[in-house]
Parts: sequence; C-alpha cells; structure tokens
Amino acid sequence: NALARVKGNFYPNQNNFFEHEMHIDDEVSKGALFYVNSNNGYTKLKDDIKIDSVENRLLLFDSFIPHCSTNCTDTYGRYNINFNYF
Repeated sequence: NALARVKGNFYPNQNNFFEHEMHIDDEVSKGALFYVNSNNGYTKLKDDIKIDSVENRLLLFDSFIPHCSTNCTDTYGRYNINFNYF
C-alpha cells in the first residue's frame, strides 16, 4: 500500500448550509475520511447515502465513486482529514 495524498479540510460556518458539487478524488485510489469534530455537516455518496460528521469517525470508500461534502451551521467549522491511498 502507498499513500497518495493527505489533506486537511476546514469548512467554516457561513450561517447558511451548502452542499458542494459531486466530485471524485481520482480514478484509481481508495479514500479514508477522518472526521475531527461532530457537527451537522455530512459527506454524501452516490445514491444519496449520507454519512454524518461524528467526531473520531473514519469513512473508508472508493474515492473514484462520486461524493460531496457540506459545510456546517452548528459549530465554528467542520474539520476533516482526507487520505487517498493505493
């Protein structure tokens, strides 16, 4: 296994809830999304599957499957760490 990318995400509270557009991270890697804090944001996978942002949760998924994120409105911000690996 090899680590391809690690990035931190910060989605600030903007007093309005936004769902970002669907995207893929790349065409071949696996993904792991670590949720740093709990908030009312979520990650949405295809078929409208929503994964709530819960502190210390780890989502494992194929990063070539379309997915999207949101911001939050109930805390200062939404924090997560995105890993892509082979």
